Amino acid sequence: MTDLKIVKQIKKTSVEERIQIIEFILQSLKNDIKPAFKIKKPPFKHFKIRKFSLGEEVPVDRDKLYSERGL
Repeated sequence: MTDLKIVKQIKKTSVEERIQIIEFILQSLKNDIKPAFKIKKPPFKHFKIRKFSLGEEVPVDRDKLYSERGL
């Protein structure tokens, strides 16, 4: 619960001091939140790619293909 005496005292301080208080509070919140949101990255796994052939190369006439589609 917020103590009204502290709030009144903060209101009387300068803008620079109030900003510094806010920065302290934010840093405190960051330190409290960090452990809760710590995301673990999965370990890096190497993988192998198997080469395969789909047969011979198929020539494609793109102009003819697109003209049939009406593009």
